Amino acid sequence: MVVLAHEMLTNCQDDHRLPVHKPASVAAWIGRTLRVWQSRIRERHVFDYADDHELSELGLSRWDVEREIAKPFWRD
Repeated sequence: MVVLAHEMLTNCQDDHRLPVHKPASVAAWIGRTLRVWQSRIRERHVFDYADDHELSELGLSRWDVEREIAKPFWRD
């Protein structure tokens, strides 16, 4: 006697597609990204004016600061 069992197929893999965004959430994402970029530019600009004593109090060397300043604003 043959017994057939029918089970629902399930996908055990993660869905790697990007989530679908509504226009309002895309605009919000763009706004947040621009604010982060502006903040990075401002912070790196301030480092440029710090002297070695101030940097040592922050635990940074001049080399660390130069490397940070050289990064493009979109890089973390």
